[in-house]
Amino acid sequence: MDTGLTPDQLAVRDAVRRVARGELADGYLSRAEQRVFPWAEHRRVAELGVLSLLAGQAHNPLDREDFVAVGLAVEELAYADFNLANATIPVLLTTSLLAAHGTAEQQEQWLPRLTGGETYLGFCLTEPHAGSDAAVVRTTATAADGGYRLSGEKTSVTMLADVEALLVAARTVRDGVDLGVSVFIVPVDAPGISTGDIDDTGWVPLGRGSVHFDEVALPAGALVGAEGAAFRSVLNGFDFTRPLLALTGIGCAQATLDLTATYVRDRTAFGAPLARFEGVSFPLAEHATTLEAARLLCYSALAKRDAGERHTAEAAMCKWYGPLVASAAVKECLLLHGHYGYARDVGLERRLRDVMAVEIADGTAQVQKIIIARERFGPEFVPYAKERR
Repeated sequence: MDTGLTPDQLAVRDAVRRVARGELADGYLSRAEQRVFPWAEHRRVAELGVLSLLAGQAHNPLDREDFVAVGLAVEELAYADFNLANATIPVLLTTSLLAAHGTAEQQEQWLPRLTGGETYLGFCLTEPHAGSDAAVVRTTATAADGGYRLSGEKTSVTMLADVEALLVAARTVRDGVDLGVSVFIVPVDAPGISTGDIDDTGWVPLGRGSVHFDEVALPAGALVGAEGAAFRSVLNGFDFTRPLLALTGIGCAQATLDLTATYVRDRTAFGAPLARFEGVSFPLAEHATTLEAARLLCYSALAKRDAGERHTAEAAMCKWYGPLVASAAVKECLLLHGHYGYARDVGLERRLRDVMAVEIADGTAQVQKIIIARERFGPEFVPYAKERR
């Protein structure tokens, strides 16, 4: 996307593109098979300033927050390495939360190391009984002894094996009164915490896991923002993470489409390059179109956020449509490679398994459609509603 980009946005895109395609792309498929997080490459992304773009004025290399620039950086990373791109999004989310709602002590402790690619905070929202309906969380932080006692269980925590601490959304109770959902910083090695791995089919270097909290003692300073304020302020980040997640799928799919275009130019059948046959060229044209449509939808949503405009419906549209067309494009490319596409060493099946992850993360397609209907047509289109606190 070039139309209307500012000099800062172009500079971010071009700098990330040079490093991503020149240094990171060649190792994507080998890293994608390993259950080891690529810290060296993650720090290389940090050196570009990508992890600092939403971390507040003291850390941001730009003059202001620029969500379109963030999207450009994420898409360029995904074109080279889908997993590295997705590793940036939790950092962007957690640094933005801390920059906006963290105490001075929390910001001093975490922001320099997060933006430097030296550590990681896991984000704990999903629970075994409920995923996208975050308002029904059962994990509870009960006020006690000048702090809190945390009990409950979280699942689908990205990067759990490598995090230093967790940002945990928990229902907060004080003097028997339910105050709503709050967010806490919890060291992953605190007494009372146990963890387990989830064996995924893709997203392998990042990994996921589950966490159980058994009366974990937290100091008062673990609270991020105000008690019960999670849904009013702290957790509104999904309106920018959803377009970013979609762009990771789009970036990887675009790289796969470009790879396939080269393959069908060189491969021949019946005396002509495969590219000459409409059964090959037309699907590529169709996927190029749907990817471009999804891409523009993502940048439109991010531009609305930059302008301070409501964009909840647009973010949900991105999260539904972007991963859908990205997965379809990668699958088509695999098929267009014929028997080579089904071979593991070619890597197309790896790309497909990776990209399918963003059809689930941050809410499934069904949830996004509920959000779109609610935002565009009214609360009567929500299947079940209650007060969110």
